[in-house]
Formats: sequence, C-alpha cells, structure tokens
Amino acid sequence: MKKLYAGFGVVVLLVVLIMGLKGLNHSQDSKSATLKIGLNPWIGNGLYFIAQEKGFFEANNINVKLESFDDGAIGKQLLNSGKVDVLPITPETVVIIKDSGLGIKIIGMTVASKGADGIIATRDVQNLTDLRGKKVAFEVGSPSHFLLSYFLDQQNLDTSILDVVNTTAPDAGAAFVAGQVDAAVTWEPWLSKASERPGGHVLLSSKTMELFPDMMIIRNDVLESNPEAAAALLRSLFAAIDWINANNDEAAEIIGKNFQISSEEVKAQLATIQWLTYDDNIVSFKSGQPQDLLQKAGDLWLRLDLIRNPISGTNLVDDSILINLYK
Repeated sequence: MKKLYAGFGVVVLLVVLIMGLKGLNHSQDSKSATLKIGLNPWIGNGLYFIAQEKGFFEANNINVKLESFDDGAIGKQLLNSGKVDVLPITPETVVIIKDSGLGIKIIGMTVASKGADGIIATRDVQNLTDLRGKKVAFEVGSPSHFLLSYFLDQQNLDTSILDVVNTTAPDAGAAFVAGQVDAAVTWEPWLSKASERPGGHVLLSSKTMELFPDMMIIRNDVLESNPEAAAALLRSLFAAIDWINANNDEAAEIIGKNFQISSEEVKAQLATIQWLTYDDNIVSFKSGQPQDLLQKAGDLWLRLDLIRNPISGTNLVDDSILINLYK
C-alpha cells in the first residue's frame, strides 16, 4: 500500500507540475507577443522612448517595437497593412481610418496638445479671413488639416478659400520658414521657429481648442487575440507618464536624444502639451469625452467630404481594458 500511495503521489505531483507549466506557458504566450507601434515625429510621442529606455515595457512583460514615420498617410498604410498594431493619433485620423473599413478601437489617451499644434503665418495675415487666396501648407486628412478646419468652421469658412499645398507637418513648417508659402499648419518645433522668418508668427494654436488628444488606436484582431498585451501597454505608458512628471530633467534628456534636439528645446515643447494620466483617462472615458471628440471629428469630415460614411464615436471606443486595468 505504501508503494501504491507513493506512486499515486508521484502521479499527482507530475500532473500538478504539468498543469503549472501549461499555465505558465499560457501566461507567457499571452504577454510575449510583440506589439508594433507607429510613431510620427511629435514631441508627445517621446513618451514611448521613455517607456522603452526606463524599462516600463519590460516591467510589464511586453515586447514593443517602435516604427517611425513622417508622412501621416504612411502611418495609416502601416496600420491597414498590419505592419503596426497600435497608432497613437488624434481624432480626425481615427475616423478616416475607420472609414477605410479597418476594424479599430480606442483604448486610451496619452497626451493632449495644448499649444503644440498651430497655424504660422506672415505678418500680413492677422486673422483667418486674411488667409483667403494665400498659399497654405498642410497635410490633407491629418491633425493639421483638422485643426485648420476646426478654426475655419467657427468662421463659416473652409479650405476652399485657400491655395492648398499638401505636404507633411514638418515639411510645411520648413516651407514656411524658407519663404515658400504664406502660412503653414504644423507642430513644434516649427511653431517656435516661425519667427525665424521676418514677420512670422503663430496665428492660432491648439491652446484655444477643446481637448486635442492622442488616442491609442489598436486593431480589433490584436485586441481580441491578446487583450493582456493591450493592458500591459497601457500600464507601461501610465507608469512612464508618472515617471516623467517626477523626473522632468532626465525625461527631457531622453526625449531630446531620440528627437535629436536639446533638453532646453524639449522642455519648451513639453510646456505645450498635457500628459494624460490613468486618472485623467478614467474621468474622461466616464464622461464620454473621447466618444464626443470622435463624433465631432466624424461629423466635420463628413460635411467636408473627407469620409464617405457617418461615424459613431461610441462604437469606436472600448473602455473595458482601461476600467479593469489595475483589478
């Protein structure tokens, strides 16, 4: 009988070990998939370099690959083709991607522009109506286009009054400073560089808009196959935001190194954005703010014939990951 009990005990032990290993492997599988994230050269995306270099991704058992791009159209192509899984981008681009037929969800927001995006113009352009007939550079269908349309719409105007030069935000800023266009819609550091052209100034900026956030788009197939990876990504980024808020000098050095600008320039640009913490997200998602922003963007784009179909802001948001993030 002792031999029987001993044998039975060994069997039980083996079963427990096997089940434990299976459970461990399952846990590792759910967290070991690599998330590919597309990033354009905007100061708010310095967050991802912080999370990578300070080990927040590693601490949350997630592999992340950062894919850089300059042209917004390329970013959308990367997401549509599956070459990136996640794209942090503003509301107007979210609705364009949705209108293309791709299944996506918004699971969080990381940063908001509070003056980091704007319109730079020559001395003779002092208001929006002065832009009539002027050569204005911006990327069609981009955050810059949305910012410009947002302000024009308040004056019952649209981009048809402009001589449009379709180019990326960095190239638009460079074209303005070089004297090639009368105005440009761009982001930092080009807003700060506007004065390098005699008479150049910031006409309007996102500082006077309602919240203009980067929303984290994730493809539906990725979210459904590995929700834990999405949760780990959010935990990593919120931890990185908390770290930045407590370590401004070191954060500026890391961001500056990755954007190839000085720490002083980084600090000046960071003053034009707002980091959105976990608590900020909870308040915002509970109030329905992301849904409202997406709806407004969709309604404006539909009116301007930039999308073909009406958009439901509510259907684009999935707050289940966020709400259960630390449970």
